[in-house]
Amino acid sequence: MSQVGNLAAWLIEGALANGAGPRGALREGGRVWTYDELAANVAKLSAALRTLKLQRGERVLILMRDTLEAATAILGVIHAGAVAVPVSELSTPDDVGAYVVHAGAVIAIVDDEHEAVVDAVRSETPTLREVICVDSKLQSSHDFQKIVDAATPQPAVAMGSDDVSMLLYSAGSGPGELRAVPHCQRTIAAAHDSFARELLGLTSTDRVLSVGRLSTAYGLGAGLLLPMVAQAEALLFPEQPQSKLIFEALESYQPTILFATPSVYAQLAHDAEAQKITKPLATLRHAVAGAEGMPERLIPRIRSVLGTEVVVGYGLTEIFQFALAGKSNDPGARPGVCGKPLQGVQVRLVDEDGDPVGVDEIGTLELQCGSLFRGYWGGSSIDAGAEIDLRPDGWFTTRDRFMVDREGYYHHCGRVDDLFKVGGKWVSPSEVERALTAHEAVWEAAVIGADDDEGLMKPFAFVVTNVGQEGGPKLEAELREYVKNSLAPYKYPRWIEFVETLPRGPGGKLLRYKLRTPKQRRRHAETGQYKPEK
Repeated sequence: MSQVGNLAAWLIEGALANGAGPRGALREGGRVWTYDELAANVAKLSAALRTLKLQRGERVLILMRDTLEAATAILGVIHAGAVAVPVSELSTPDDVGAYVVHAGAVIAIVDDEHEAVVDAVRSETPTLREVICVDSKLQSSHDFQKIVDAATPQPAVAMGSDDVSMLLYSAGSGPGELRAVPHCQRTIAAAHDSFARELLGLTSTDRVLSVGRLSTAYGLGAGLLLPMVAQAEALLFPEQPQSKLIFEALESYQPTILFATPSVYAQLAHDAEAQKITKPLATLRHAVAGAEGMPERLIPRIRSVLGTEVVVGYGLTEIFQFALAGKSNDPGARPGVCGKPLQGVQVRLVDEDGDPVGVDEIGTLELQCGSLFRGYWGGSSIDAGAEIDLRPDGWFTTRDRFMVDREGYYHHCGRVDDLFKVGGKWVSPSEVERALTAHEAVWEAAVIGADDDEGLMKPFAFVVTNVGQEGGPKLEAELREYVKNSLAPYKYPRWIEFVETLPRGPGGKLLRYKLRTPKQRRRHAETGQYKPEK
């Protein structure tokens, strides 16, 4: 094994060997680190972690906003031969406790906004030996900057290109249904070749702005790892992606590539129009939209209001990149289409028996590529009864249904399960339903995804009240706040409809596919577009 099999060493040593040392690597507001400075900070944190007895292959939980220190933490853990486990900054104490136990994390690296969240679960997570915090307030934590300043840089721990470097939680992960996807140097190299180089033509002259979170494959790839492979410069975005801050970043940073979700592009278009800002994205070389479905009506607004075409893609944590993508002005492209397979990505659509489906027929997407993971952390399934997705022949069965047309474009036709995305983050209906039914006024609940006025997906809840309770605006507002306080805020139901019963099958199974929102019922009445299920 060589040190360049270590993902962090491969990224940093490659940049330094090509003379990128004095150039900007990462920015965070007014703070700028060159590749030389990033290399020094990563090597010192790596040494500090080894002083704390971190062993090769052990897992380190990272709960931080997207700062220079967060990037250093991810790379420093990998540099030390351990496994970085970045998790969402919106995680609750219950979430964090579940992540620590599932990953077997022995160290947590946090910032001052999240120190208390980890401290709240330390008594329940005996494997967690140490906590390192940026601007620490608690005596039980090590101060991040102090241990870095005190450390003497060490070379990276030798690793193989297939040794696990990161665990990324995927597809509706939450307590009781965790899926951790391992990735390594090999998968990042393949994702760069297929996505960053072949699709986007990313080079060292690019300046990349990503508002995706470093805890996700989309954000981690776009905002840190793939720019580093190309020795480009990346602007980290610790704040939540509000239009005002993004407009300011666009003006001051002048990025050549922007990575965001369709929800962010919709927000930018709305606010640019309201503030009479003329085509603020016109100077971009690429605007990339991922992590959730792209509504058909949004692309013309991105083009006319924001002043850019957009690269729309369908990606997976399991391959760390897009599998399908295309630009909105490609010949034959149409709004709402996910594009075609990227170079190096093999795809096929199959029916329930695993047989290929024909053109214009709906099937489940299966894929194979160089960046495909080798199996979920702890095994290929969630539990003993779950379906195995990664088959012995190397093909991965997704949970998404697609149709391919005669021109070879892929159309997304929904999920095999009931999960949906809100602002690029997975929402599990059952998790929101459990939160609702924990309220004393709720007997049972069902949650589905519904389009808002922009065509973006949001949670819609159907609620059956308990005996003696009455549904209405007051209870609706109370339930929204209750879920906001129980789960990550993006998961709360934007609409609640009180009903007498929920549709169930003969065995009592909830049939979410039979639920129809008022908007859907109006559409059916007006156009017949939605047909009632029998």
